Parts: sequence; C-alpha cells; structure tokens
Amino acid sequence: MGRNTIRYIIILATFSVLGIILIQFFFLKNTVDLNEKKFHESTTQALNGVAHKLAIYNQKLTGKEKKPNLTNEVDQISNNYYVVNVNEDIHPDLLEHFLLDEFKNHNLKVDFEYAIYDCENEKMVYGKYLNEENDSLQEKLLVNRSVDGCGAEDVLFEQHYNTKSAKKECGLPTCEKYTYYFGVSFPNRSKYYSNQIHAWYVVSGFMLIVILFFGYTLFVIFKQRRLSEIQKNFINNLTHEFRTPIASIDLSSKVISDPKIINHPLRLKEYTNIISEQTQRLSAQVDKVLQMASIEKQVLQIDLQAIELNSFVQKSIEDFKTSQNGNTYAINFESSVSDWNVKADQLHFSNVIFNILDNAIKYCDEAPNIWVSLSEGKKQIYLKFADNGIGIPKEFRKKIFGRFFRIPTGDIHNVKGFGLGLDYVRKIIARHDWEIEVADNSPKGSIFTIIIPKK
Repeated sequence: MGRNTIRYIIILATFSVLGIILIQFFFLKNTVDLNEKKFHESTTQALNGVAHKLAIYNQKLTGKEKKPNLTNEVDQISNNYYVVNVNEDIHPDLLEHFLLDEFKNHNLKVDFEYAIYDCENEKMVYGKYLNEENDSLQEKLLVNRSVDGCGAEDVLFEQHYNTKSAKKECGLPTCEKYTYYFGVSFPNRSKYYSNQIHAWYVVSGFMLIVILFFGYTLFVIFKQRRLSEIQKNFINNLTHEFRTPIASIDLSSKVISDPKIINHPLRLKEYTNIISEQTQRLSAQVDKVLQMASIEKQVLQIDLQAIELNSFVQKSIEDFKTSQNGNTYAINFESSVSDWNVKADQLHFSNVIFNILDNAIKYCDEAPNIWVSLSEGKKQIYLKFADNGIGIPKEFRKKIFGRFFRIPTGDIHNVKGFGLGLDYVRKIIARHDWEIEVADNSPKGSIFTIIIPKK
C-alpha cells in the first residue's frame, strides 16, 4: 500500500469519524433541549394543577360554591426551583398529597423538596424532601386510612382541623413577588434526563468503542508500515553485507584452484588470507543475527562476575584496537574512579564497549578521535564515550536503540550494517539493570553514557 493511499484513507476515515461525532452531538443536544422543555412544561402543568386543587379545596373548607379564580402563577426562579402563587392558606400535608398526586399524573419521577412561605416570619417553613420511597409510603398511609368511601382529601381535611404541623425552617429561597405561595426544588433534576436519554448513553458508548477501534487500526497500520520498511532495509543491508564476503571468497577460491598459483607463494598466501578474513567477517555477521534472535527469545544467560572497572575498560579498548586489522585510532581513556568493582558479564559488557567504539569509528567523516572516561556521582558511576563523528539528530536519539533502525540518509549508504548493534547494547544494558543515554558532543559528534548504579 502506497504512502499516498494510506494518507487518503486516514484523512477520509478521520473526517468520517468527526462527522459521526458532530451528528451525534447535534442529536444529543437536541434531545437534551427537548427534555428540558418537556420537563418545564410538565412541571408547570403539575404545579398549576396543585394550585387549582388547593383553591377548590379551600373553597370547600369555607363553604363557597362559586368557581375559584384560576389566576395562579408559576414562576421558575432558577433552573431547578419554582414558586407557585396561590393567594390562599396552605396546609403542608394537603400540599404534599397534591404534589405527589400531580407529579404522578404527569409522570415526573424525580426527587423534590417543597416548602411554604410564612409571611409572619418571612421564611420558608414546613420544608420536606421527598423521593419515590416517600411517595409510596405516603400513598400507603392514605389508602389505609381511607375507609367507607372517604377519599384522601377527606382524611387530610380531618388532619387540617385536628392536628397542627410544627413549623420547620428550610433553606429554600424566598420570593418578594408573592405573599401566599409555596416553593418546589428539584435538586436531582439530572436523574430525570438520564432516564430520558438512556439510549443515547448506549449510542455514545458504542461510538467510543468505534473511535478506540479506529485509533487502534491507525496504530496497527503505521506499525505495519514501519515494520515493512524496516524489514525491507534489513533485507537490503543483509544482502549487501553477505554479498561482499561471498564474492571475495568465490574470487579467491577460483584463483587458488589454478594449478599455476603454486608457483606464486606470496599471491597464494594473499588470497588465502582474503578467504580467512572474509569467512571471519561472514561468520561474525551470522553470529550477530543469531545473537539478537537468542536475546529476543530470552534464552541469553548473563554470567555476573565482579570486575574492576578501570582495568576492564582499558583492556577492552586495547582489545578493540588490535581487532581492527592493525589500524590505530585515537582512543583516549581517563578515569577519576579508583578501584571500583561492579557485577557484570565480562563477554557481553566487552561487546557493548566494542559496539559503541565501532559505531564511533564507522560514523565519522574524518580522522576518528574518541574520549572514554569514568566518573563518579553520589549514586552512580558514569562510563562515557565521546566522539567527533557525524552526530545523531535529536529526533533519532531514542530510535537508534530500536531493532533494525538506521538513521535515514536517502539513497546513500556509506556505512553498511543491519541496525542491530545498538539494539544489542540496549538489551544488554537493560539485563544488567543499567541505563544508557545519548547526548550531543558540541561542536561535533555524540556522547554515549552508560549509567551504572552503585550497589
């Protein structure tokens, strides 16, 4: 799949998901607005019905027969607080019964708190909080007490003259506009909306799953594309690395197979050395690949032994110099740490030093100059490798430790390799519970720092 194809797919998929989210948001907002309007209308109708019943019942108490003046007003003081002007005395038990009855008729299944304004004390009194459990209890009590055809209003009519409720102040706000009124608050108003838009919650959950799946799909696409590029680069590098020694061995074997070569012993020795060197090179590359495979399978055994850092690092540097076909490089070593022992695997620790020094030489466009130093902190020992190479851009300093990763250089590959060396370094460092960092070595080059905790 081409880069442009992936880009178009991502753009189209992103706009599709955004469009679905916007449509869902529009419908959800519209649903909430409709429920808000429905709740306000139902509440207003229910409270008007309560005021109407109170007016009729007060006329029954006074013996009047004319129709009540239905000019009652319902005011919404705040988002969840209403006051109702009744211009009549209000009995709290009667008010409670009418509220429960009207809310039930209008299917308002929500908790509420009511109170009555006391004009003498200028406070809201008889406050009471009611929920669905209170509703059931009140209805049960009224049904049990309503016998011989007497309704609930008749029971409360009896209470009106035979009992007096204690005035309890409450925290509901007053309204200066009216004198005889009651207030109703809905503290858990959101419960009404959650019941109404429950289906939208399900849709939103489904959309969240779709978005997460979309994000995961993009992650997999990018990961597979990156792995595909890494695999392609690895195969190309592997081909180049193996082709050169194989071609050299093939050419040398053909020359040696000539019977006349025996008359030229120096030439014979030269081609024999070429075969030996190229075989060792080929074997080293195969070992490197197999070594990384064994580390991936977690079969690598670490043999921790006590080593003295100064002597070990110095010896590893000398061994590295002698391994470079007689070439000498400026590798300077200095240490401010004296006689410090650490637990490490000698073979793998030595290979780590070899890999870092080898990279410092390979990725240098002038005479390599490397400074190796040991320093001591409060809790760590620092082993630093500073070089004068081409350096590592900041955006690649974490990626260089990835398997098969090589810094992009376009179509030019001056340095051959598999991109396995620093991956090996990272894994060996991690197996020792150490750390490694990369920094810029101004004005040119890089600094690799191995951080060894003091234990």
